[in-house]
Amino acid sequence: MRFNGVRQVQAPIDVVWAALHDREVLRVAIPGCERLSPVGHQRYAATLAARVGPVADTYRGDFAIEDLADGGGLRVLVEGRGRCGQLNLDLRVELEDGRYGDTTSLRYEAHAGVSGLVSRLGSATLTVAGGHLTGCFFRDLDRSLRSFRYDAPAIRTAALA
Repeated sequence: MRFNGVRQVQAPIDVVWAALHDREVLRVAIPGCERLSPVGHQRYAATLAARVGPVADTYRGDFAIEDLADGGGLRVLVEGRGRCGQLNLDLRVELEDGRYGDTTSLRYEAHAGVSGLVSRLGSATLTVAGGHLTGCFFRDLDRSLRSFRYDAPAIRTAALA
């Protein structure tokens, strides 16, 4: 499956960039995320709970962030296994100045794959579920950015560490 689009969030690029590298912000924004435990630089052991149609499962696996363009682009790789199958996600995100002051435009392209019982639900169900989860992520990221008051220089330094 492939998903792409553009979303606007209510924060400047440097704050959004830092937030996309902040474990707690990611844990809150990723739908169903129960755990993100650091295992290396920008690498985490993850536990995600997901429900697609009648199938609910908990996936355990790897979550990694790769910086493609400092402050402007990143790649997220997720691999997880559950009782009902496996999921893989390759997400690329480009950050640009938003349409209005102090907003950021996030252009994304995601390739997702599932195997096992979940894959039997069919592409229409999986596409709807993928679109819903993507929408929830960007909604919750925007909420996190609005509720947390970041000190942009301190966040920028932390993101580079």
